[in-house]
Parts: sequence; C-alpha cells; structure tokens
Amino acid sequence: MRQPERRRRPRPLAPILLALVLLAGAGAAAAQAGSNAGRFDAAWDLVATRYWHLERTGVDWDQVRADYRPRAVEAPDDAALYALLEEMYSLLGDDHSVFVPPDRVAEVRAEYGDLPCVMLLGAASGGRATAAAALPLLARAQGAVVPLTDEARLANVRYGVAAAGVGYVRLPDLASDGAAAAVRTAVTALESAGVGALVLDLRGNPGGRLVTMMQVAGVFTSGFIWRTITSWTLPLPYPAIGLTHTDLPLVVLIDGGVNSAAEGLAGGLQQRGRAVVVGERSAGNVEALLPFCLRDGSQAWIATGVLAPIGGPTWEGRGVEPDVAATSDTALAAALAYLASLKGE
Repeated sequence: MRQPERRRRPRPLAPILLALVLLAGAGAAAAQAGSNAGRFDAAWDLVATRYWHLERTGVDWDQVRADYRPRAVEAPDDAALYALLEEMYSLLGDDHSVFVPPDRVAEVRAEYGDLPCVMLLGAASGGRATAAAALPLLARAQGAVVPLTDEARLANVRYGVAAAGVGYVRLPDLASDGAAAAVRTAVTALESAGVGALVLDLRGNPGGRLVTMMQVAGVFTSGFIWRTITSWTLPLPYPAIGLTHTDLPLVVLIDGGVNSAAEGLAGGLQQRGRAVVVGERSAGNVEALLPFCLRDGSQAWIATGVLAPIGGPTWEGRGVEPDVAATSDTALAAALAYLASLKGE
C-alpha cells in the first residue's frame, strides 16, 4: 500500500496556502474515487446485464460487487484498478470473458492487427483467458503437414491437390485477415485444376470472427444457417455471406482442438447437409463474445450468448459430432476413403 508523503511543517505565514493544497489533494482523491466507482460500475454492469446465463457460472455476481467495489474505489491508480477488474472477470471462469486494460489493447493491436468492437467468437485458451488468450491464440493453430501437389499459400490458407483429384484446403484459424477471401481463391484454383471433391481441414482451428465464419460458409452454401442464443435479446439469425461458388462434394475435418467459430462452420455445413464431417468431436466451446469499448480506452469482452444452428440445439458443451469417426491423425485418410466410395472406387 502506498505510504503518504511526509510533509514539511508549514511556516506561520503560509497556513492558507497549505489549506488550499490539502483541499486540492482531497478533491483530486474524491474525483479519482468517483472515477473508479464509475468505471467499476460500468465493468460490473456489463456482466450483470449482458452475460449469457450468469447463474450457470455459480458465481454470486452481487456478492462480487460487494466484495470488489470498495477495493476498486480505493484503488490508488489506474493500474491497480485495472488489475482488480481483471481479477474480478477471472472469477467467471469461462475461458472467454476478460477485462482488457487500455495498455493491453494496444499490445494486442500491435501484434495481431486492429480489433474493433464487433461480434466475435472467442478462442479456447486451454486455461484462464487473458487479453492475449481471448484473441491472439486464433492465429497460432498448427496442423499436420499434408503432402500436396500444386501447393499454394494465400493469407493463412494452404491448398493444393491431396490425392486422386481431391482438392485440399487447410484453414488454421478464422481470425487472420483475408482468410475468407483466401478460401474462395483456393476453391476457384482447385476447381480450375479439375478436382472432383474438396476437403476443408479445420483440425486444431481455435475459431475467430463470426463474419469470417459466415463468409467461408458462403463459398459452399447460402441462406440462414446459425443463430445466437442470448439471455437478453431474441435469437439473432446469421446467414452465409457471398455468392455460393461450388457444389462439389465437401468433407470437413475436425478434432477436439476445433473451437468456437470453427465449430460453427463445421456444424453449420453439416446441419445444412452441405458437408460430411470426419474426425473427432469438437470442443463444444461456442460462446459468442461481444467486446464492449469503454470510455477510458479499456475493453470488456463478454460471453453474451452461444452459437447454434437454425432449428437445432447449441453446440456449447457438446461439440460437433462427426459423421465419420476417426482420430485426428487418420481423419484425412478416412475422408479420402469416403470420397472414393462415392465414386465406387
């Protein structure tokens, strides 16, 4: 705790000056306390009013307010206040919702690009979420290297011909800039090369932007595919975006490392009857994050709902079940065998 500075004994001719200094200091402290209280209330209220089924966390959010607000009001500076708010959000324990101080927002933007306050689907962190874990993990997905002919790369997408006229598109995340356009370009190139079927490899994909999910789906199908279920508004429907580019047979590869928007992409195409899903059950982690930008430059990322297919239950907590079960390592071979069976080979 910061110790008060030792003041010199005032000279007899300076009592009014000292009184003014003390009053100014008291006023500044009161203003800081008021500012702290207002910022705490805003951060706390976002969870209270926007969080999806807060009761399921088992956290008494009213008690959290009682415990944390006095400490927030007394926080000596912004750093202490923000640390307290981060700690408070960590109590939710959902691996998604996180309070992001202004200096950490700048760090994330510098490393991963601009992050506007728009609807996103969070990435699984594998542990307690942080500002870096809630988003940047999306750009780090790794996948098994698949030997390809006519291999090419664009943005975060790798593509080529896998075997026997089957086009292969590896999409490691749905957060990188240009991902959806790269998938569309890849499919165009593969069709021009004469492939008769496509494999979309999402293994290990931790998710990303809702709009990117919708754009990638639009390469393969059209119409309203998903809805978000919230506790504070009516379900919001979401369509595939863009002109449908191909009707070639499609297999989507998934495993337990597939999270959030990637689950929505695989499950939506499956539910639509547009793709056969091969691999392992996905993570079941489709909370929808809505980032709120606060007036002091901080951000609050709140799990405001869950993603679900139109006319079906959410994948939250259960994951996308594959049509053809296979381990992550054997999923591609199983997909190629399935596609060969369609041709009677």
